Amino acid sequence: MNLQPMNLQPVHVPAGTNAHNAPTLNVLGMATAVKITHAQTGGQFSAIETTLLPRQMGPPPHVHYALDEIMYVTQGTISLLEGERVVEVAAGGWHLRPRGIVHTFWNGTDAPAQFIDLYPSAQDFAHYLEELAALGAALHAEGANPFAPESIARFQALDARYDHEVFYEQMPAHMAKYGPKPASLA
Repeated sequence: MNLQPMNLQPVHVPAGTNAHNAPTLNVLGMATAVKITHAQTGGQFSAIETTLLPRQMGPPPHVHYALDEIMYVTQGTISLLEGERVVEVAAGGWHLRPRGIVHTFWNGTDAPAQFIDLYPSAQDFAHYLEELAALGAALHAEGANPFAPESIARFQALDARYDHEVFYEQMPAHMAKYGPKPASLA
């Protein structure tokens, strides 16, 4: 019996490359590479690889209403805020971020960190990250302040299309409390 969906084919992404040989994205200052696309898995999941520089902040605190995330840390240590609790995930460690929990992550160490995120969902979250990178690049090209209300409104419109909410206003307090620094959108 063949249980493989008719539209699903084997996919090999060699080391050092990205899905479809696409460039690495700048997602809110994080080097993010889409390794397996939603389309390549018949709409079942997607996978990315993200690198954070020393003391680099990840995204603002946010909550997904229709997406779970699975993180595998491949290098360094990632700090994760899940609700009110901070968890340190070292290389070789896994972390599940279920939908409905406000969370964020950062590299709070003096060494680079890298992780793989898996998105087991009918939602094409890797494509959201591609759109987010394009929006950040557009704001940079326009010379816009990414924290200005009109820029935040553009981010929020994109966030709403992917059924999640980002708490941009929490970012300054979060950075002051935990010490990571934001990266450039460019």
